[in-house]
Amino acid sequence: MNHLSTLPDEELLRRALLERREPGGGRAASVLLERYQERVYVWCLRIVRDHAKALELAQETLVNAYRRLDTFEGRSGFSSWLFAIARNRCLSALRRPSPFMDEEGLEELVDPRPRPDERREARVDEETVLDLVRRHLDLVEQEALWLRCYEGLPVDEITRLLGLDASSGARGLLQRARRKLRAAWEQPAAERAGRHG
Repeated sequence: MNHLSTLPDEELLRRALLERREPGGGRAASVLLERYQERVYVWCLRIVRDHAKALELAQETLVNAYRRLDTFEGRSGFSSWLFAIARNRCLSALRRPSPFMDEEGLEELVDPRPRPDERREARVDEETVLDLVRRHLDLVEQEALWLRCYEGLPVDEITRLLGLDASSGARGLLQRARRKLRAAWEQPAAERAGRHG
């Protein structure tokens, strides 16, 4: 049994950083990252729900972590740092569908990635959208929209989870919910505010 595999993360990391200066170094880093390889894959799979994509993202995470080992500052555990990298990789790989638009390439009404000078306005828009969702959609529509836009679940999985009729399933439910939201969004702001108050 390799004695390195019994060492704690912190010691492996210390050795990995020292080995970088040696020719042919990298054994400690390999042991450290292999320790998390399967867990990172499973974590990515839960986010992207696609085996091949999860493998790719897990590999990218581990390679990125290896390259950036010297940036780990120890303010959290090594695993927390590694999973933060995995999370960022997965979120970059996923493009969140808009709660307003069907997914046939229509432009989104609210850009989920505002420029720095638009962050405040985007936060207000997001709060407005969430308010519209609560006021104009029934509970099943709200749940379906949340699962699709914020959890990133595929439509057939939402159909199964919510026990919907397989003929139109979540696709029909999401289309109806988006039509309701678009209609509510297109009302003048003053009218929306008046109805809310």
